[in-house]
Amino acid sequence: MNKNRLWVIASVLVMVLVLVLGVVVGIQPQLAATAAANEQRASVEASNAGQAAVLAQLKKDYAGIDKLKEELAPLSDSVPQGTEMPAFVNQLDALAGASQVTLTGITVADAVPYAPVAAPAVAPVVTGGATPAPTPTPAPTPAPSATAPAAGVPPVTNPQITAENFASLAVSISVSGSYGNALNFVNGLQTGKRLFLVSGLRTTPGDTPGIVTATITGLVYVLVPPATASTTAAK
Repeated sequence: MNKNRLWVIASVLVMVLVLVLGVVVGIQPQLAATAAANEQRASVEASNAGQAAVLAQLKKDYAGIDKLKEELAPLSDSVPQGTEMPAFVNQLDALAGASQVTLTGITVADAVPYAPVAAPAVAPVVTGGATPAPTPTPAPTPAPSATAPAAGVPPVTNPQITAENFASLAVSISVSGSYGNALNFVNGLQTGKRLFLVSGLRTTPGDTPGIVTATITGLVYVLVPPATASTTAAK
């Protein structure tokens, strides 16, 4: 009787041991693999959902690409990639004809990388009864230029415009005609397709009464590749 009971107990222990080993060796790794697969599937589904959202946004943006191209066209004419001097000269010829003046000369300097404009210095304000320290006599103030803002006027800057992607070319243009027509030419130059910053205007009497020779100086701008911003070549 005791032997039979021992055999039963031993059999039960063996079955329990087999069951435990089966769970540890066979079932548990399968459960771990299933959990890992579920996690990977959830990660892939989340990634697919994100890519689907990006694709939907790209499709939406592409639907309006024609409108963006229409908006970009005048901007590209205003500040082109490359100097585009032949197109600019054609613009000047057309403007001279419309303004009834004769284009007598044009000079274009080499491209110069963009230099940020420094903000004007602000004088310290003295408050209370403190006596301000004597200051030296200031030097004569130079006339404002195309790169120096007027005193007290903060310059307009843009962090996306740098010496690596933006350059300017100094241009001098001479026209001959009546004084009013010369001013019309200058106005058309400032409002034309190509961005032109007028920095100076000088007129001298011509040989014919009522005719003046006007010399307009200023800057045109170009977008350039970062690697060649300092060595822009005329196209």
